[in-house]
Amino acid sequence: MFQLKKREEEQKLEQTATAEGSAEQPEEKAPAAAPEEAQPSAARAEERSGAIAAISEEERAEFEEFKKQKKILEIKRLLKMIDHTLLKQTATRADVKKLCAEAKDYGFASVCVQPVYVADCFRYLKDAQAIKIACVVGFPMGENKTETKVYETKKALADGADEIDMVVCISAIKNGDYGYVKKEIKKVVKAARGCPVKAIIETSLLTQSEMIKAAECARDAGAAYVKTSTGYFGSGAKAEDVRLLKQTVKGVCLVKASGGIKNADQFKEMVDAGADRIGTSSGIEIAEGIKKQER
Repeated sequence: MFQLKKREEEQKLEQTATAEGSAEQPEEKAPAAAPEEAQPSAARAEERSGAIAAISEEERAEFEEFKKQKKILEIKRLLKMIDHTLLKQTATRADVKKLCAEAKDYGFASVCVQPVYVADCFRYLKDAQAIKIACVVGFPMGENKTETKVYETKKALADGADEIDMVVCISAIKNGDYGYVKKEIKKVVKAARGCPVKAIIETSLLTQSEMIKAAECARDAGAAYVKTSTGYFGSGAKAEDVRLLKQTVKGVCLVKASGGIKNADQFKEMVDAGADRIGTSSGIEIAEGIKKQER
């Protein structure tokens, strides 16, 4: 009896252990469904390829337009450095009118004329006030008395001039009378009443030492620019002279190169040397040359 009871208890224990073991085993998961094919259809691949090509073409077009606009801006910047000049005593009113029309068409900085034509330029440029009128004073020798240059300056402003290109007294430079040179420029600057004065020192007639001292006079007397030449004497502007003037004024005033600058290569040479403004009677030829170089 005892043995039978013991056997029944052992069977119960075995059944309990079996049940517990079954409960501890994790339930087997059904295998994951196989993913669908990831490869796009031939039509979809072709569509995607076309979209990529279209984007690339659009980007290329945008980049080409960017380059084009950048070139246009650079051309405009360079042309805005030109003082379109006509100083011949044989120039007629029709010539001056044409000069103004060209300045408007090309977007030059200014027209530079003799005193007798300032009032005419003022009329011709009424609808283009961004283009300045520059008038020469004491031109071309520079040997007028200071009071004459002061009067010319005031009269030019009354007629409509925006800028004054004055020739300094060259004989005073050659005599070493830099006090006179500085005082003269100062008086013209005062008469200009805030309008830019460009002091022409005629570099081709000066030694290097005279150039430096004359440029210092222009700088210290309040001139807006020191200018190389009238174009009437000697060889005119030289790149090495422009560099020397630029170094001398040290950014206190600007440098204008003029005299003998007739093509785009000469123009670029002066700009590379440090010129901030270029005076030339060959503005159209230079402008067309710049456009060809920038294409």
